[in-house]
Amino acid sequence: MRMTLFRQLLQEKDWTTAETFNQYFTEAARDLAAKTGERELADLTVPRRTLDHWLSGESQRPHRKTRRVLEHLFGIPVATLFRPPPQPETEPYPDPDPVHGTRMSQTGENPVLTAPMGPDTDTAGTLSTESLLPWPEDEPVDRRQLLRAGSIAVLPGLPDLPGEDRPARIPLDRVNGAQLDATLEHLRDMWHMLVRSDNLLGPRHALVGVHQQLDVLEGFLQSTMAPSRDEVLRLSARYAESAAWLHEDCADNERAAYWTRRAMEWAVEAGDETMTAWTLFRRAQQATTTRNAAQTISLSRAAKRYDRVLTPQMRAAILQQEAHGYALLGDEARCHGLIDQAVEFAAAPEAAGDGRSGHGDFATPAYLEGQRAYCWLLLRKPRRAAPMLGAALDGLPDVYQRDRGLAHARLAISYAQIGEIDQAVAEANTALTSARLSGSGRTLHETIRAVKALQPVNTHRGVAELIEAVAC
Repeated sequence: MRMTLFRQLLQEKDWTTAETFNQYFTEAARDLAAKTGERELADLTVPRRTLDHWLSGESQRPHRKTRRVLEHLFGIPVATLFRPPPQPETEPYPDPDPVHGTRMSQTGENPVLTAPMGPDTDTAGTLSTESLLPWPEDEPVDRRQLLRAGSIAVLPGLPDLPGEDRPARIPLDRVNGAQLDATLEHLRDMWHMLVRSDNLLGPRHALVGVHQQLDVLEGFLQSTMAPSRDEVLRLSARYAESAAWLHEDCADNERAAYWTRRAMEWAVEAGDETMTAWTLFRRAQQATTTRNAAQTISLSRAAKRYDRVLTPQMRAAILQQEAHGYALLGDEARCHGLIDQAVEFAAAPEAAGDGRSGHGDFATPAYLEGQRAYCWLLLRKPRRAAPMLGAALDGLPDVYQRDRGLAHARLAISYAQIGEIDQAVAEANTALTSARLSGSGRTLHETIRAVKALQPVNTHRGVAELIEAVAC
């Protein structure tokens, strides 16, 4: 019988019987199912015979879904769980990333990034520079592949995310109507502060606050009745939509989709047509990310059906998203016709960056020109994209740090594709700094594309230094 960290932990916790172990395993499975929306996880259990094999050290290959629950339960990668336990002084096992399972070696001067197990692996792989650039230039970079390749190393670690240490929910029977109204007003003000924090510092700085407030609101929703319930639902939908966006910008697409669904569900229940339209727009954005042109166009059109509640700036945002769908199809005329329409509804430039002027307040003329430039990139015309991206950067307020970082990354791609190597390297370095500071997976995604486009000239000193910087 081989001693493993798994066996040691179960002995310490006195979970060595199948009945006791499954009590905690099932609780973790249900919690993970609730957070991810994958209901089938809630039904998972571990047969007695399987547990006996694990305890004996004979098995290191749990089913993929079971692996996820085990990692959620213990907070330790499965590959580590089924290895010999670490020695306290010489072999400490590192803290895992709570979302992606990546972790840093704690031995030696230069930490080595290791990647989480895939469906068919039991050991972690080591990051190499080549692993950062595995995609054909014309193919979209899948974010999960990007993270598993190791490029998340350049981002700061995520804090604990939804539900990983949930605070005790407020006892509803102790909150009277006046207290509820005051709490909701406080949460509205807090939302604007979190939006500003996101724009200034990136998604990872805002995520913890968003999920703390969602915990409070979900507590209220358990028993709040009309007429107060509709207002709780509206605010819950607002926070859920923000959570979706923040997770998407962290390259966590599963949670982004989950919270978009929750936002739409609460908006429909509240009869909030404005938020319902906005969640359709957000789903169109997610479809663009996966390069699904048909769904991008269809969802954008569905959002436009809520015509009577759309503000001009919402129309601008929805129209430019539909334009992305046509760019993916290669339809230049329709794409730029929609961008032209969007400019007519553009939001007035403002520097607050806190969302107080409503959904779509980011869709300013400078933002829309940046999106027009990105459409030129999708249409494979980087020479048209580059000057537009430069002009858009000049018009973006400093408060929109993430949007500026993304524009620098796309400008790097444009320069790389037209052979302006020095400019491409400079823009990519700026984008990489922005990605590191903010934790924006989207910015990192586009920066990796720029590095890929520069790979043919990797003997260029600046390019070689950039590749090394990405790998660090």
